Amino acid sequence: PAPDRRQSVVPCCRAMPPKPARAPVLIAGGGPVGLYTSVLLSRFGVPSILLERQRAGIPHPRAHLINTRSMELFREVGLDQRVESLAPPMREWREFRYCRSLLGRQIACDDHMATPAWDVLQEASPARLTHVSQPGLEEVLREEAARLAPEAGSQLLFGYECAHFDVLPGGGVRVEARRATRGGGGEGGGGDGGGGG
Repeated sequence: PAPDRRQSVVPCCRAMPPKPARAPVLIAGGGPVGLYTSVLLSRFGVPSILLERQRAGIPHPRAHLINTRSMELFREVGLDQRVESLAPPMREWREFRYCRSLLGRQIACDDHMATPAWDVLQEASPARLTHVSQPGLEEVLREEAARLAPEAGSQLLFGYECAHFDVLPGGGVRVEARRATRGGGGEGGGGDGGGGG
């Protein structure tokens, strides 16, 4: 028989499933990109395993503007309205104020949505740039990924990290996952948005 070219995650902790898990796709990182990848693959029936060091989302402020192209991608998987429902009214965030310091004198104020380019973009796309914090976006994506995972045979392993991987001689990759160390995060690479290395 032909070698199995799918990745496998090998348990190394009692909390992991007793048998090695197998999937054609391993997603390293559960930020917006990793979670969106899991959602998309599950919608197409492609099993995947997502490893994310954090057990829950990080509540600290991070990215907050979601560009038009990203909203188009969320629209394709039916999440655009859920994401938009988290945004404050545009009148509260359309003006960008430039100051010398947090409480310092204002240097300039620019309404980025009052330009001809904004009008052209609105006509070109059914989706719209929006203002939602990354923790809010991740919550929407995490819920959708968890909803779709069982039917696709996907797994979301929060609180786990890649400890080691080997490229197998016949193709494929063997990955050893372990419980992430307490407070881990911000290291590693893959689908974890801007925090990857």
